[in-house]
Amino acid sequence: MLNTAQTRDPEIPWPPTHSPASAVVFAHNEVEIAASPQKVWSLLIDCVAWPGWYKKCSDVSMLKGGPMLGAGSKFRFKTLRTYFEPEVVTFDSCRMLVWSAKGPAGTSGSHAWHIEPTAAGCRVVTEEAQTGLLLRLVGARVRRELVASHEEWVQSLKRLAEA
Repeated sequence: MLNTAQTRDPEIPWPPTHSPASAVVFAHNEVEIAASPQKVWSLLIDCVAWPGWYKKCSDVSMLKGGPMLGAGSKFRFKTLRTYFEPEVVTFDSCRMLVWSAKGPAGTSGSHAWHIEPTAAGCRVVTEEAQTGLLLRLVGARVRRELVASHEEWVQSLKRLAEA
């Protein structure tokens, strides 16, 4: 196993097929944001607007639901040179968002966002767990890319929410 998921958010309700404990690749990023959970949530669920502030994302469209992400929504976007079509599996307004998608060459994963209120605003955790045989070969590189791109994502979210 590539990643032991030592740092993980115990509040995230992972789909059974993508638990961090059994993931081949796992990434964890978090940030403190001096803005309300509602403000951060409104930016996060407006996925069509992501390319305007998160440079690793492009070509976003809603496939089911919309115009914002909601329970059962399905959307399409390109990130890290690959298209994905995630479906929202957990939607707890202003608190928790989890989506799952198939990846290339038999891989799959889930991506979670947890927003927790703090005295100064909120703490935002994003985690991703991926499985698949291909990841046993290229997982270390994939994990590095995920951690770096997710760090950019949370820092961009912070700048936008605090502006």
